[in-house]
Amino acid sequence: MSAMDVASGFSISGLLDAGAQTASRFPVKEIPLSDIQEHPANIAYSMDEEGIAKLADSIQRDGLTDLPLVRRLQGGGFQMISGHRRMAAYRLLSKQGPSYSKIPCRIASDISDEQALTLLHTANFFTRSLTVTERAAATKALGIQVEQMRAADPSLAGVRTEDVKARIVEVMTGRKVSGKTIKREEALADKVAKLIPEWREVADSGELSAKAIDALERSGEATQRSAFDKWAESPRTKAATTELVASMTASEPAADKRLVSAEKALSRFVANLPKNSSAADSETIDRIAELARQAANAVSGFTDAHGAR
Repeated sequence: MSAMDVASGFSISGLLDAGAQTASRFPVKEIPLSDIQEHPANIAYSMDEEGIAKLADSIQRDGLTDLPLVRRLQGGGFQMISGHRRMAAYRLLSKQGPSYSKIPCRIASDISDEQALTLLHTANFFTRSLTVTERAAATKALGIQVEQMRAADPSLAGVRTEDVKARIVEVMTGRKVSGKTIKREEALADKVAKLIPEWREVADSGELSAKAIDALERSGEATQRSAFDKWAESPRTKAATTELVASMTASEPAADKRLVSAEKALSRFVANLPKNSSAADSETIDRIAELARQAANAVSGFTDAHGAR
C-alpha cells in the first residue's frame, strides 16, 4: 500500500468518520507513552516548551480533539507520524498523574519508512501553524516522493516539481495549495536562511514581509545588524518594519541584473539537479566557472582602482 493509498482513506488534519473504511484500517488504541518513539525527521519542527504547555492546558480542558497517527514497528512498539506536540503535551500532563500515561492514537500497520516521512511532512503542513522555514522544509522533503512518482509514472516527467508536490499535499490532507505558493515559500525560506540569526527569528515569527526579507537578504551582515538594532529599539508593525528595512538597505547598490539572473538560473539548476549529467553539462559548468573567475577579477580590479583614488 502506497502513502497515496493511505491518504485516500485517512484525513490527517481532522477527526475521522467512524463509519468509513478508515475506522477498520486504522483502528484506535490507547498506547503507553513509553511505547511510542519520536520520528527523527520531526526535528525540523518547533517543539517550544511554552507552546507545548498551552497545548497541555487545552487538552486538559477540552480533551484530545485530533487523534495522533502512529505506525506499528516490526521490532515492536510504535513510531509517531503525526502528533509529536500532542504526545509531548501528554508527557507533560503525565507528571501530574497516571491518567495521561497513555494516549489514544490511530494505528497504521503497513507504512514504510518513506511513506511515514511523507505523511509526517504533509500532516504538519496543515495541522498547525508553521513558520516560513518549517513550511518550506515540509514541501522540500516531498522531493523524494516526487522522484518515486515520476519513476512510476512517465507522464509526470514534464510536470513541474512544485505542482506534483501540491498534488501530494492535496491528496494527503484534503486541502488545496498551489504549486506557485509552494515554490514561492521555498524560495522565501532560502532567503531567510541567509539572514543573521536575529532576523531569522523575526521572519519565522511572521513579523517580516516578503519584501523586507528580500531586501535584507541582498544586504551585507553589517547592514542587517544595523537594521536589526534599530528595529529592536521599539515594537513596530509589519508594514512599519518593511519601511524601516527599505530605508536602511536602500543605500546599498544592487547587483547587476544580468548577474542576478545568472545566479537565479544556477540556483534553480542546483535545486533540481538532473539524475544523469551529460558531458555537455560538465563543459558548460567549466565555462561558467571560468567566466565567473574572469568577472570576479575584473570587479575586484575595478574596486581596488576605485578605492585607490
